[in-house]
Amino acid sequence: MVEALVYLCLIVIGICLLMMVGFGLKNAGSTLAQSKLGLAAFGLPVLIFVIAFAIDGTATGAAVATALALTLSGFLALLISGARSLFS
Repeated sequence: MVEALVYLCLIVIGICLLMMVGFGLKNAGSTLAQSKLGLAAFGLPVLIFVIAFAIDGTATGAAVATALALTLSGFLALLISGARSLFS
């Protein structure tokens, strides 16, 4: 039973990843046509992963470091955006 649930979770994670990639590519056309910053936003996770892989040497460690870096940068962006709207 536990093994079936593990595989079910892996399938759901795979479907979610495919949806994220699909919707990202769908919206990439309009975002990339608007600015070069959009291109940087799509390339940043890949760049962070490559750097983390070069430092750590394992794909698992690089994936965790990438997820951590993107989560912290997103949190920092939320804090900065909230502070800007609070003081303006």
